[in-house]
Amino acid sequence: MEFDLLAFLVGCLVGVLVGWKVCDRFHTSLTTDLLKAVGVGESQLKQAILNLQAELPQGTEPALPGVEVRVEQVGDQLYVYRLDTEEFLCQGANRDDIVNCLATRFHKDFKIIVSEEHGAQYLKPNPTN
Repeated sequence: MEFDLLAFLVGCLVGVLVGWKVCDRFHTSLTTDLLKAVGVGESQLKQAILNLQAELPQGTEPALPGVEVRVEQVGDQLYVYRLDTEEFLCQGANRDDIVNCLATRFHKDFKIIVSEEHGAQYLKPNPTN
């Protein structure tokens, strides 16, 4: 008798899926029966859900999209490249020129991410510190 690995794996996958559904149905019916036995009605459950939703923090803003960059200094000019695509983004003589150039290039809200090994020292307000 030969062991069929594919049939075994398919059987395991089907067993997991069927077991998951049976377990989910069992827990749902058990919870419903327990709540009925305690005397909790549907209107009370709806009110509890509304109370819990009111406690959730409102107005959480999604994180700004980040652009990882590399900054190089050649002579008295700073050059900024995207880290993932090596696309040239802008150049400027100082930090303010770079910030203004990037702000006009990216018309939406954005976040520039630059690490120390990729030239963050060039974009600090005072590079000598």
